[in-house]
Amino acid sequence: MALKKRSILLVILLSLLIITKATEGYAQATTTRDTLVLNDSDLENPVYYGAKDSIFKDLRKQQLHLFGEAKIDDGTIQMTAGYILVDLKKNEVLATYRLDEDSVEVERPVFTDGADKIVARTIRYNFDTEKGYIEEVAVQQDENYLYMKVAKRHPNEQIHFKKGRFTTCDLEDPHYHFQLSKAVLVPDKRIVSGPMNLWVKGVPTPLGLPFSIIPQSEEKNKGLIFPDVVPVSDFGFGLQDLGYYIPVNDHFHTTLFGTLYSRGSWGLRNNSEYMKRYGYRGSFNLGFQQFRSGFPGNTVSNKTTVNWNHFKDAKSSPYWGFNSRVNFQSDNNTQNNLDPLNDQFFNNTLASDINLTRTFPGKPISTGLKASMRQNSISENVTLISPVLNVNVTRFFPFKKMVKRSGALRDLVSRFGVVYNFEGQNRSTFADSLITQLDFAGVAKQFFNGISQSMSAQTTASLFNNTWKLTPSLKYGNKINFQQTRKLHDTAENSSYDSTFQQFGIAHDFSMNAQLTTALYSYYRFAGKRNTQLRHVMTPSFTFNSIPNLNKMRTDSVGINLAPVTYSPFQGSLYSVTQTQDQALFSFSVNNTFELKQESEKDTIDGFRRTRLIDALSLSGNYDFLDTVTPLSDIRLNMRVSPLKWMNFVYTGTFTPYGWNDTTGASLTSYAIDTNGVLGRFLNNNFTTTLTLTSKESRKQLANTVSNLEGQWDADLQYYLLHPEHAIDFEIPWKVSFSHVFTLTANKSISADHPERYKPVQTLAMVGDVSFTRRWKVIANVNMNLEAKKVTN
Repeated sequence: MALKKRSILLVILLSLLIITKATEGYAQATTTRDTLVLNDSDLENPVYYGAKDSIFKDLRKQQLHLFGEAKIDDGTIQMTAGYILVDLKKNEVLATYRLDEDSVEVERPVFTDGADKIVARTIRYNFDTEKGYIEEVAVQQDENYLYMKVAKRHPNEQIHFKKGRFTTCDLEDPHYHFQLSKAVLVPDKRIVSGPMNLWVKGVPTPLGLPFSIIPQSEEKNKGLIFPDVVPVSDFGFGLQDLGYYIPVNDHFHTTLFGTLYSRGSWGLRNNSEYMKRYGYRGSFNLGFQQFRSGFPGNTVSNKTTVNWNHFKDAKSSPYWGFNSRVNFQSDNNTQNNLDPLNDQFFNNTLASDINLTRTFPGKPISTGLKASMRQNSISENVTLISPVLNVNVTRFFPFKKMVKRSGALRDLVSRFGVVYNFEGQNRSTFADSLITQLDFAGVAKQFFNGISQSMSAQTTASLFNNTWKLTPSLKYGNKINFQQTRKLHDTAENSSYDSTFQQFGIAHDFSMNAQLTTALYSYYRFAGKRNTQLRHVMTPSFTFNSIPNLNKMRTDSVGINLAPVTYSPFQGSLYSVTQTQDQALFSFSVNNTFELKQESEKDTIDGFRRTRLIDALSLSGNYDFLDTVTPLSDIRLNMRVSPLKWMNFVYTGTFTPYGWNDTTGASLTSYAIDTNGVLGRFLNNNFTTTLTLTSKESRKQLANTVSNLEGQWDADLQYYLLHPEHAIDFEIPWKVSFSHVFTLTANKSISADHPERYKPVQTLAMVGDVSFTRRWKVIANVNMNLEAKKVTN
């Protein structure tokens, strides 16, 4: 980190000259001026100084004090600090921070000299000894940042410091940095440090060096790079990577490498890096290798490698995006390399992507164009997508400003939102031998192409004085393919096969959905002095989903017996379509919570104490109108009770309305009320008792998790509604839960060896997590089967 000649010392020297003149002027005048213009014999430019709070000049001690936003400015160099003290008797200057009303350090010393900026906690400098003492200084030059915990400036301009951080991240707490135990900064030349290691997000890693030398010279010199000697290899004795470095300019430099082995194998490669600040940065590597086996086979094979990484800075154009990650090897073999330290030796998949994106300000439209290649050395296949075009339209409301009338109809129309997605691509999957043989016509024959697009429309209506919410939606999509598959039968060979041919076709997807939800509140008052009330909250949800089958299937006679087979002609196309059927599904679910409310003098908020009796009691299922065999699904039941803050009981069960065979236990397709004389039976019963150990603050966080998830009906979120202690929350530093799980499962295959109606299973489980930083957490779980008396995982 090079410090220019006009650095901290000149700023402090300038402030000393200003203060000296200011003190002389004070002896001749009774009024304090916050601006002083010196004549040409003193300084070239006018110098301004001042402080927002006050300026105090102690003539007896020969000191000048600047309080509150103290500043000095000569037009080129600026210095600001919360407090500046100049001691003319000791010939010292001190610049430091000040404390605000909350005892927070503010207005740290800041020195600005052109593009260079230096921030410190405290700076003290003596002009006689030319030594300076600095605390927590931050120096920026170009895109490098150097932080020093404690630094000392010597007369030879070298700065010795401890606990330094070197990084390119501009945050006060950088995402990553190199921690320097102690180091010496030689301005405009180098930084020499002792032991250093890499820190990521405040966590030290074992990666480091016993010492380091970081060049700081702005001048870049070209020169020779000595090769590595490879005494023994499959290619013989060799010289690896003899190179020559060429710094073209500040934005581009390149290196040429050559490799030669005694058995005739050789290689050439070029590594280039480029960068434009606030524009782009990247690297381009091109290599060629020729492998010779030598006597007696004397086989020759060639390999070309291309690596290109390009990243566009969003500051250059916020609406355009372009980046590339190209990793191509012509022989699709990562283990075939002249470099004995090949870092991709165990990599079986090579990925290459080039992306171009465009967003439109003020419009809900974004587009993307992408070309990609995937190489797999195990399957010896290459997948090439060139290109894929995406157009996405986020939700917009076309009728929001058209309806002037108020009421439910206006809300229904104004909330009508539309989403549209388009994708078109050209894809080919072929053998990697076509690349080595340069058979591009064979690659072109393997291309499949098509278009996929979808559109959804949704709105929300409030019914019955906003007590019910209706959310209807429509979804339509189609898949356009230019290739189709047909099953054919060869009579002469008596065999069947699939044939792909060029033919245009469209497959349609259409669905209608409507969801009706509400929340019902009931209050039950009990007699007594404490004004006890029971609150019951019921949240029902009803959904109807209809999906008609709009695609025609094809039937052909194939096989030895020429049996008819029904299939989709697009099953082998780019956008495949499988055989579907009409659906008309009605889903229902209801969740209940019960809470007891009593007057309590201990509660200082509203004078009531609340106790949750049942955290969740839910029921869900569905009915398929087009299923003529078993239209009604099994009923899912859930319940969670927390009698103590550190203890909860959870029940989950599956109830089937269909009958069963009393002898074997096998399920039937008729209703149980008709075959067994009852409503049904429970297929699964799961009883879980959990004890959770954590801090008091963390228990409040777990309670908030439950309240936030009560309105969610997603299957994954519902699990955490029943088991919030299993949710990963970084605001909870630690927690451990012990669970006893008792499961009863209906026996559907009763026999002499297993005559029981239900199979019991008992399990003990322990789940725990602990955070050792704000962003790192370790989670562990152990399960033990009490029936088998062994740990399952």
